[in-house]
Amino acid sequence: MKTPLLRRLPAALTIAALTLATLSACASTPASSASTTNAADAPITIENCGSQVTLKAPAKRIVLVNNDSLPNLEALDAVDRVVALTSTVQPGLYKDSTYETLASLDQLSTEKNATGGSIVSQESLLGAQPDLVIAPENAVDRAALAASGIAVYTPSAYCADPGPELSKPATFDRVWSEVRTLGTLLGESDQAEKIVSQGMASLGSQAPDAGTAAALYVSSGGSVLSPYGGPSMVTPVFTAAGLTNVYADSAERVFDANIEDIISRDPGTIVLLYSSGEPKDVIDSFMSAPGVSALSAVQRGRVVALQFPYTDPPSMLSIAGPQQLRGLLATLP
Repeated sequence: MKTPLLRRLPAALTIAALTLATLSACASTPASSASTTNAADAPITIENCGSQVTLKAPAKRIVLVNNDSLPNLEALDAVDRVVALTSTVQPGLYKDSTYETLASLDQLSTEKNATGGSIVSQESLLGAQPDLVIAPENAVDRAALAASGIAVYTPSAYCADPGPELSKPATFDRVWSEVRTLGTLLGESDQAEKIVSQGMASLGSQAPDAGTAAALYVSSGGSVLSPYGGPSMVTPVFTAAGLTNVYADSAERVFDANIEDIISRDPGTIVLLYSSGEPKDVIDSFMSAPGVSALSAVQRGRVVALQFPYTDPPSMLSIAGPQQLRGLLATLP
């Protein structure tokens, strides 16, 4: 799924392995700040996308609109709290038990917006009887759900008005912030701190310089190419893999670009992000786009396809992204 342009609307390494072997840094600027310390059955209030979100008690029944928070729910051992979802879970990313748990759930009827994101009806959401809906802000009616006693949490990348902080170049601190915030909503702050406190050890030392790259999402049969800019998690994932994002100077998370602009930036490697299908099909679709043969990366055979959740939005899969990407780079000439 192509994620929104912030006006519009992601496995050799599993989350289980990550949480055992990982992570040491703390988040410097949380996207959603908890205003209470959550104890069992105590009310929880956070600030999220400029709105106050209140739960009467830690969330026990969760609806996922899209699956962007699933990596963090898995890390927090909370997949069993999901009662409905709107999207098929991409294979090869999670533990077998996660797929087994979700396979038995209802998939809510949705419409798709122009970028492939889910828009779900109020009736479908109410029918699932959740206490928490996790969704992009433009996919649900936050106020109407709140009036029905249902809280909405939006991952920071999908706030309709993200604010100046989220227009800055992304770092892995955004992952820690998301994990902590979700831990608060679930009444699992201690577990979240354990995940975060293990730090950045899973990232290892920064890889040797591997040159420049552009991350592109290809849509409309190859006719639309969308690079990911500085505020996207592509930037820190690239850095940890030894790459420099040629669009890191952009203040937009993702946007459409013409082939002439991409050629002018001359990325040494093209990383195609995809959320369905096979890598070869994604690469073939890109190769069919007009003008891409003029890219030096294409001429030198330096094009790879990476599953989208290994980059954006910030999640525990973003932490696995550098290792996945380094493995792909090792296959290139």
